Amino acid sequence: MYRVNGSNPLLDNLLTEKDRCCFNLFYRIREDAGAFIATDGSTCILAQSNPHTPVWIWLKNSPDEKSRVEISSILRERFSAYGRIAVNAYEPYTEALLRSFANSEHAEYRINKRLNVYACPSVHPVQKRGRMLPAAPCYQEEIAQLITVMMRDADLQEPDREEARQYAEGKSVSGSLFLWENEEGKIVSMTDITHRTERYARLNAVVTAREHRGQGYAEMLVSSVTQLLLQDGLTPMLYADAGYPPSNAVYRKIGYVKQGEITEQEIFRKG
Repeated sequence: MYRVNGSNPLLDNLLTEKDRCCFNLFYRIREDAGAFIATDGSTCILAQSNPHTPVWIWLKNSPDEKSRVEISSILRERFSAYGRIAVNAYEPYTEALLRSFANSEHAEYRINKRLNVYACPSVHPVQKRGRMLPAAPCYQEEIAQLITVMMRDADLQEPDREEARQYAEGKSVSGSLFLWENEEGKIVSMTDITHRTERYARLNAVVTAREHRGQGYAEMLVSSVTQLLLQDGLTPMLYADAGYPPSNAVYRKIGYVKQGEITEQEIFRKG
């Protein structure tokens, strides 16, 4: 296993088209100057933006003993500093390896979340009420409220008011965030085009205000943003919580097609 920089062509050459969608985060990680990227040149790629973010592991197939030892060595180097490490990968290829690694470190292994990976080749017609709006400074309060709701829904640490304000301030002028205004003129949903490559555009932060759920607003918004991206020649893609069937159903209704699965796994010190 050897380290490479983000411009190394192996990152593209090793991945199938489906892999490029499922491991779309590689293309975001490779842009970070301090990113760690390693490969054996044929069957494995590991990538991490910084020590506080998940390690993404792509494997062509179940790793052999040599690969298991090399991957474990890289994980151990990162795990030893913090006593915790998150790994995003295809579960059938990594679960046994990670469980073994956790045992060797007298640590715990758990699965945090399973994600379905979707891409949309074409949009199905969706009946719409209201309109899509690009984020703007005048909507900062609504954006702050929606990001707080999204973090709460995901059981993540809820941002304090200042953090939510800073997020809203940045996103309101980013050109990547879109909102849905309902028939009464209220901002009820948002989503973010969080990253673009030459082929794909990744959607994230899909959320609807709780009091306006069940009325199809997120579906209307995601459909509209998806159509916009397709018109730009990009394939929209996203990661959806496999444990939440309603959102998966919405994406499939819009025209998103499942490409694969990624599992968020974690190893942490006992106690």
